[in-house]
Amino acid sequence: MGGFAYCIYLTTYSSIFIHAPKTVISAGGVTLKLMMAEFEIKLWFGLAAAVVAIANYLPYLIGVIRKTLHPHAFSWIIFTVITATISVAQLSEGAGPGAWATGATSLTTFFIAVLALRNGGYRVTRTDQLSLFGALIAIPAWILTADALVAVIVLTGIEILGFIPTYRKAFKFPHEESILAFGLTIIKYALALAAMQVYSLTTVLFPVALITLSALLIVEIWWRRRKVSRVV
Repeated sequence: MGGFAYCIYLTTYSSIFIHAPKTVISAGGVTLKLMMAEFEIKLWFGLAAAVVAIANYLPYLIGVIRKTLHPHAFSWIIFTVITATISVAQLSEGAGPGAWATGATSLTTFFIAVLALRNGGYRVTRTDQLSLFGALIAIPAWILTADALVAVIVLTGIEILGFIPTYRKAFKFPHEESILAFGLTIIKYALALAAMQVYSLTTVLFPVALITLSALLIVEIWWRRRKVSRVV
């Protein structure tokens, strides 16, 4: 290596060595800023999801308060147990703001359940009893296995079974179901997924299931309404 080339080599190497710590610090600062920006975005997604969750049930809640709607109290107790347990499971797995939609849903369904009980809507069927039993079993199953995923799988399964009567009713009476309500459910859980800080089966199974179930139901309602209108 020539003397001139060797001098250039030493100068370049020294420059890299001297400035490397600053570069690392600078890169670390940029990474930290990006992480903070991402977290802030997820906070906004989580907040938006919670707002949509409340808006989703707000007309129903107002109707129960005014006693123009008479929901089945036991069903709403089951909804509360399911959503509250899944929200806690998501938080325990690091979902962060991604769990807010499910948590806000559980609070809203709780108020509806309390008001429904006050209004006398508490006729209990065998299906209700089995659903509540299954929902309550998920909690000790979680404790015994020390795995939140077990509870989430059980509760998601119950929620899926709970959609079957709705599909049946939508097929017969498509105009009695609200496309808007299930559309808001899709938006709510899509925002919740965007707000997730940790993506795992425990955190995403329930929202993905609800998005899928709601989308299929909307398609069914739309299709059946067209069929019914053609017959008429």
